Order: sequence, then C-alpha cells, then structure tokens
Amino acid sequence: MGHAIHSILGRTAHQVVSGTRCATDFSEMPSILMEFFLGDPAVLALFARHWRTDAPLPLDMVAERLALDRRAQGCETERQILLAALDQAYHSPSLPLLAAADDDGFDSTRVLHEVHARHGSSVREPPGTSPQGFFGHLVEYGGTYYSYLFDRAIAGKVWQEVFDAGKGGGAVSRENGERFREEVLKWGGSRDGWTCLAGVLRDETLKDGGPEAMGAVGRWGVKD
Repeated sequence: MGHAIHSILGRTAHQVVSGTRCATDFSEMPSILMEFFLGDPAVLALFARHWRTDAPLPLDMVAERLALDRRAQGCETERQILLAALDQAYHSPSLPLLAAADDDGFDSTRVLHEVHARHGSSVREPPGTSPQGFFGHLVEYGGTYYSYLFDRAIAGKVWQEVFDAGKGGGAVSRENGERFREEVLKWGGSRDGWTCLAGVLRDETLKDGGPEAMGAVGRWGVKD
C-alpha cells in the first residue's frame, strides 16, 4: 500500500522519477510507515468491519495480534541484519568473506553460512541448505538491502514526530497527511531523500545527509 500511495501521489515532471523511483535508501520508508497505520484504532475504524454483520473489528483482537508480532520482533530484526550483511558480502569484493569460494569460483551458500556463523545468535540455517536461492532481493537490491532496516528507523521517527504515534487522532489528521505528502510522497526521486526527510521532520540538520545525519538515524533505532 505504501508503494502504491507513493506512486499515486507523485507529482513529478517526469515519470521516470515518480513514486518509488527514488534512491533505494528511502524507497521502502512509505511502505514500512503503513505498517504503523495498520495497527492504529482510528485507521481501522474507517474500514475494518465484519463482512456479514458489519460489526467493527474488536480492538482486543488487534492488540493481541500486535503483541504476537512484537514477541518475535527480535528474531525478525536479527534476520534483517543478517540479510543486509549477506547482501553486502555478495556485492563487496573487498570483504574477506569473499575468499570463501571453491576452486570453481564464488560459493554463495558457503558465504551465507559464514555470515550466519559470524553474526548470528539465534537459529541458524541448517547445514546443506541454500535459502539465498529463493530470495530475489539479494540480486535486485545489489548491496542496498540494508535499506529495510534503515527505513524502518526512519519510518518509526516519522510515525512518532509527524503522526504523533496515532495519539489524539494523529494517524487520520489531514494536516499530518498533507505534511507527509508535500514533503515526501509527491517528490519521488526528483528531490534528494535527505531533503525530504529534513522537511517532513522539520530538522535542517538532516538536510545534507552525511555522518551526522546517519548517526541520527542510528540513534532513532528500530522500535515497535
């Protein structure tokens, strides 16, 4: 839904830079942001009703589902970290991990298991398995899969600062929505992502990107 809205609300002069046709570092942010809206009572009240009785979705069911999701959030976050590290290993010839190759050439499965052995702390992939062969993003993103965690930190900050984490109807506020549209969605790739982020958060220290801005995103972290 976030990708669709990004494209629908795009207002760029050229289609080639509209919507998700922006820097990969920022392309997942609108999509991840929508996940926060999906658990907001004010948003669910707009459409989530029983197909036969028209009764609204009980909020205790929503709370129960969100609690289940959070219970496994640590494992999911580690999984994303490992995928990002694996993506870097596959696309960074200078990394020592790339020495893990057979005589016939690069061994992607061996690299996967080395990444998990070095950085994983939970359940590892069983020996002899090659799950990377089923995950096309490791090819399509080509060294930028870290964007999922990067954008999750940014989306969390936008949810807190722009939409007030849903408090007081912040998730369904037209003013908040228009702020996000005007500073982020309508630009697509025609404006630098850091400029969009600085605009929507009203924080000029982020505008030029660089180490300080990256450090800020790191401090925001990945939260529920």
